[in-house]
Amino acid sequence: MLKVEHFLIPFFITGCINVYGPVKAGGQSSNSEQSVDALGMLTSAPSIKIGNRKPDELINAVQLYYQKKGMTPVVNDQTIGIVAAVGEDVEFASLILDCTEVKQTQNIQERYRVVTQVWSAGEGSNVSVSVTGTAGLVTADGNDKVKPVECKSTGAFEKDLLERLSK
Repeated sequence: MLKVEHFLIPFFITGCINVYGPVKAGGQSSNSEQSVDALGMLTSAPSIKIGNRKPDELINAVQLYYQKKGMTPVVNDQTIGIVAAVGEDVEFASLILDCTEVKQTQNIQERYRVVTQVWSAGEGSNVSVSVTGTAGLVTADGNDKVKPVECKSTGAFEKDLLERLSK
């Protein structure tokens, strides 16, 4: 009887040991091209220093630029220095997002998210712009007809905004 217990003990012990989540072996690198910080901002978002403008002045210019593009900010906080907008205007989204990974092109719904952050750099200000989005097709009953995919920025919005702020 004692010998049987010795054979069963390892089975009981191994049944109690669990490893949760993916395990990353040493030497492996992450496949993601962009990383997100604790606030949800892309850490690889383009950032420039504008030496002759104060953050308040730039935030006002960003707000005007958003209005000119027909975007309504959902976050507009001068204290923190963030202006952000989301929307589903397909025509505008197609100008700022590259959603070529979506195979179907008819009736696709594109949703964009644009975040501009401005903060003091001592003399001047730093500006960071992040443009992201998704594309897919959701039917009226809430089911995904075309699974949503992440879209990349075309770079056009960021380039144009940063050029205007630098003037």
